[in-house]
Amino acid sequence: MSNLRWREISKPGRRSFLRAGVLGGLGLTLPGMLRQAQASGHAARARSAILVWLNGGLTHHDTFDPKPDAVAEIRGEMGTIATSVPGVRFADSIPHLARAMRHLAVIRSVTHPNSAHDGGQAQMLSGYNFVPGHNYPSIGAVVGHELGSRGGLPPYLVVPSESSPYLHAGHLGSAHNPFAVGGNPNDPSFQVRDVEEADGITHARSQRRQALLRQVDEDFRRVDSSGALESVDRFTAQAYDLIRSRQARAAFDLNQVDDRTRDRYGRTQLGQSCLLARRLVEAGVPCITVSSDDWDHHQNLYPRLRAGEMLPAFDRGFAALVEDLAQRGLLDSTLVVFLTEFGRTPRINSIQGRDHWSRAFSVAFAGGGVRGGQVIGASDAEGAMPRHRPVTPEDVAHSIYTLLGVDPDKELPSTSGRRIPIVRGSRFIGELTT
Repeated sequence: MSNLRWREISKPGRRSFLRAGVLGGLGLTLPGMLRQAQASGHAARARSAILVWLNGGLTHHDTFDPKPDAVAEIRGEMGTIATSVPGVRFADSIPHLARAMRHLAVIRSVTHPNSAHDGGQAQMLSGYNFVPGHNYPSIGAVVGHELGSRGGLPPYLVVPSESSPYLHAGHLGSAHNPFAVGGNPNDPSFQVRDVEEADGITHARSQRRQALLRQVDEDFRRVDSSGALESVDRFTAQAYDLIRSRQARAAFDLNQVDDRTRDRYGRTQLGQSCLLARRLVEAGVPCITVSSDDWDHHQNLYPRLRAGEMLPAFDRGFAALVEDLAQRGLLDSTLVVFLTEFGRTPRINSIQGRDHWSRAFSVAFAGGGVRGGQVIGASDAEGAMPRHRPVTPEDVAHSIYTLLGVDPDKELPSTSGRRIPIVRGSRFIGELTT
């Protein structure tokens, strides 16, 4: 694997800036840019956010909300384990998170009606009910839009890549889509190099290439009535500034991190992505989503969950992230949230898996003024429905925004010209801070 570079993600409206291999010149081509172009009363507690997103739907029964007294086809194969909070037990599949529970506020009663992937992803990532044909901006995109960039770094990053199209900016416009990190942070050669150093070209030659690119853009802009190129200009300038930044390149160079710390997070893609997220927060990025795919376990559930890149990676990486931030004095100023699109069915199916289930499942908050060591809400004896304190995705989004000092009721512009509230029909989850 060669040194990492800017790349353009193939699907319209999605952004990426690192990959293995070499692109011509600056690594920012006009065709790539054109594809891009198509494409509450609470004081702020946190200045940055890390969202850990498991795409596909994590089973709550086998992690944060075990049902040890249920029948075997509901209980499953996992046992339970005591956490660092007396009286709270997790499945024994997540021992590191059990020890980190003193920092966590686990919500066991999240509920929504969308049990299909598109609907579940859209609702959990935006706080809006799924509307076919209209994409609302993701929480990360809104946070990036509202908090803005710091020191030339992008306001919203996805590590390592976008596992869901609903991580993008929707009606805010493509200029607010995330920078997505290509490659695998667990690869030994994962790093960012200055484009000029990598290509062996001079700064003057690099500047001439940028000038030529701007000149060609002007020709296209004369026939572009959509304004898409204007939004891409903003992205391109920010992208080039980042790749030239020594601070940014240092943050991405995990080879600078000692082996003990890297081992603590786990030598997996998810674990090292969590480590990279912590370093990006230290470098000043306001919002990072750590995105992990392949959590849709309809069959062979337990062999798949126990695989090293699945529950062991999530357990070690997420717990290390929270504990490391706490030890570095960064947890109070960094909101960390685990999200997934829905849970899994109470009963194990005939092919030894669990299917989609959105009526009750779990998420977790830590840091950013959140009171750790508590469970909010509860599901019933089968983990099928909220038993008390139901929490909606709208409430989750509202709470994330509020803790970051973003007004959930504020209206933001859309590409259609309408102004649309950040989130509707929601309330702050008061137990998080009381």
